Amino acid sequence: MHRTHSAYSVDISNVNIETLVEPETPYVPPVLTIRGSFGSIQLYAINEQLAEIEYALKQHLDGIRYPEIPDQMQILNAEINHAIEEAAS
Repeated sequence: MHRTHSAYSVDISNVNIETLVEPETPYVPPVLTIRGSFGSIQLYAINEQLAEIEYALKQHLDGIRYPEIPDQMQILNAEINHAIEEAAS
């Protein structure tokens, strides 16, 4: 079977967007919708395809280095070390 491929590009990097997934109905699969000042993009996909999209987005976002926020254990260790240093002085 011969398939044709198309590419559609919309730059949403400087636009506020609203994203939602409309549930499937007996007539259509779930619909991923992205809305903004550019209009609306609707992607009809089965749940397995939406899961693939989620996986790709999660992989990308997990790879971004966010500024580290100290966790409670780091704060506690710093306080303990500071107390030890003061006691030793």
